[in-house]
Amino acid sequence: MFPLLKKVESWIRNQWVDAAVGFILLFTALNDTGDTLFDDVMSGNVGTSHGVLVLGLAHIIRSVPPVLRSIGLIFYQEKAE
Repeated sequence: MFPLLKKVESWIRNQWVDAAVGFILLFTALNDTGDTLFDDVMSGNVGTSHGVLVLGLAHIIRSVPPVLRSIGLIFYQEKAE
């Protein structure tokens, strides 16, 4: 049972999954609040969709450094001499 849990945990903690979840949350929240986002925030009419928008941004921001690091490892490998 523990090997299965370790595989699930490694998949959940993957930075690419975190980035994908962030983009999904961001786009769905923007779909709900995109038209009235500024007016809602200025009038104090903040709801769940606005919180999901912030959560999506947090997921994306949190996943940027590991994603950039892994891209750097792929494209800028140190040459063995």
